[in-house]
Amino acid sequence: MKKIEAIIKPYKVEEIKNSLVEVGVHGMTVTYVEGFGSQGGHKENYRAAEIAVSFLPKIKIEVVVEIGRAHV
Repeated sequence: MKKIEAIIKPYKVEEIKNSLVEVGVHGMTVTYVEGFGSQGGHKENYRAAEIAVSFLPKIKIEVVVEIGRAHV
């Protein structure tokens, strides 16, 4: 068995879920997380002050799958 973890953009969750179901994966754990990296961040206004937001919302997907041996 192998545990696979992926951090994705929130709008990709349904697409990833549907793809996993198609290949036979019938369960996954979804966690809402925040992070930063190559996307950088963005600026928001809060009470007339501009604030740099470096953490962006992400989704962490965890899947445990059975890895079979290839038969030659």
